[in-house]
Amino acid sequence: MAETQEEIDSYIELYWADRMEAFLEEEEAEEEAERRESGSGGEMKKRKTAAGVGSKKAAAAADPVEESDNEEGAVESISQAKSNLSRRKKIINAKIVKLVGVKSGEGRKPKTMTEDDVAAAAVYRAKGEEAYRIQDRKAELDAVIKWIATGDPEAIEVSDQWMAENVEAMKLEPKDPTDWPAERAKDYREFWDLLWAGSFGKWEDITLIQPMRYTDEKPPQDVYPVRTLQVFSVKVAAIAEELGWPLDVFGIVAARDSLDHNRNIIFRRQRDNCQTIDSENRCLTLTGPTRAIVVVDPVYFEVDLQVKGRTESEDRALSYLVVNYRESGCESHMFKRVDTSKLSTVELTLGDMAESVEATISVKVVDGEWPEGFGCLISARTASISDMEIKLLAFDKLPVAADGTIQLSRCVLSVEADGMLRVSVMAMANCLEDQTVEGDSKAFKAREASRSTRMLQVCSCKLEVTIAWSLVPAMV
Repeated sequence: MAETQEEIDSYIELYWADRMEAFLEEEEAEEEAERRESGSGGEMKKRKTAAGVGSKKAAAAADPVEESDNEEGAVESISQAKSNLSRRKKIINAKIVKLVGVKSGEGRKPKTMTEDDVAAAAVYRAKGEEAYRIQDRKAELDAVIKWIATGDPEAIEVSDQWMAENVEAMKLEPKDPTDWPAERAKDYREFWDLLWAGSFGKWEDITLIQPMRYTDEKPPQDVYPVRTLQVFSVKVAAIAEELGWPLDVFGIVAARDSLDHNRNIIFRRQRDNCQTIDSENRCLTLTGPTRAIVVVDPVYFEVDLQVKGRTESEDRALSYLVVNYRESGCESHMFKRVDTSKLSTVELTLGDMAESVEATISVKVVDGEWPEGFGCLISARTASISDMEIKLLAFDKLPVAADGTIQLSRCVLSVEADGMLRVSVMAMANCLEDQTVEGDSKAFKAREASRSTRMLQVCSCKLEVTIAWSLVPAMV
């Protein structure tokens, strides 16, 4: 076969975009018909589909998470969804044009099947049919992707039918009526396996895309400041009476964006390393994201938290959720997503950062020593959302490596390309109660690449703060 794997993946992604576009066109026509029937011409209640709009007819491609009745960012208009999809298709087509070397504007180039392609198509079709028969969705998707790559025009038509029937089958599976958020999360995982496992690996896989991608090298011409998400906090806002405070919590909170659809870890603890939270201190100690979270397609937050019992058999599922967010199209702002499951309510405080770059922070002790007996709070905030602090480290004893580098809990943030980032270091008598004894802070002007360094001093301890700046690709 002539295509590279990267080209194959791009064609598959464009195929799904084409399918979604068709559903949106159908939704738009249906709403217009209903509007004419009502005769009111007034605003209609938005219905939700895989693109965040629509009706039951889009169920074949429906994203199960879209049923959530959350506040900001939960639903967008059909016109906005079509606009976002059109932009996404332009990016994918540009990538294909670059990969196959055709002239801009020619669109997709039909593939002429060779004898080997015809033979391979028969093999992959047979594998796909068998996987479909036994309901092995991962094997089915793997076979379909390879079948489409042969250029067989029937591959897309048949896989379209299989996809629709698989989603309908998923909707008929037994549900727990007492915990619908958990059921939606389970549906989303099946949806993810069906759609992305063939290209991006296992559900549990962690993103391999590293921060500082373009700090020291020139980015491609099509990489520029993009909309990203800032994670300020994740809080267990409420719990069922049957649990009671305090709780020993373990599990994972991760974001998935369109760069690779894999986990970008925000919080992760094993059972033998729980975090204890109580009614006064309900926020999880975050360790991520490990790179900037890009908002091109919807971003999904996976929350899978458990409460440690006396034995493993007594562990309880605290929260199992999938929360989504779409581009708002407005200036940078802070917002919250609050989701309640059977045993708890989880609150995510986030920032929608317009036209932003990635900032990776490091702090190093270069002279003197940290004042004995005092804790340390290292934090940062952007000028655009200056009332929201991002804790990079809160520790009773400063964790310093042999070379003086302070081991921050988290270090990757987003900053508007024309904005400012302020980093503060405080000596604390009590980190949890914010009893500041002495501190220092410096502001850094955002850049699209390279590094910025400034010195801070707390008592006799001199610290070097370095920000590694980088653009973030909208797709890879």
